[in-house]
Amino acid sequence: MARGGIPVADQTNVVETIARQLVEHCRRDIEAAQLAIAGARAILESSRWLLARWEERRRADAVTGGLRLPAYDNARAGMFLSVAPEKPRRRRKRRAS
Repeated sequence: MARGGIPVADQTNVVETIARQLVEHCRRDIEAAQLAIAGARAILESSRWLLARWEERRRADAVTGGLRLPAYDNARAGMFLSVAPEKPRRRRKRRAS
């Protein structure tokens, strides 16, 4: 018998039982973490357009110093200047002589 009155064989069983419980607990935690990572990855992949937009905005802010100029933003958005369409001209019909 070991000190404390518990036989050594029983102490080994207790340690093994505790170790099994800890290993199971760690496995559950790892599985939960893997699910969380998979969910975060899915969110990231679906929001790549948002990250690209933020990067574009960051670059634009570096150029304009953070100023928001609607005319500049509109021109950048269309990548060209807008031109008002010409009004249709009236054509006179010629009379047959």
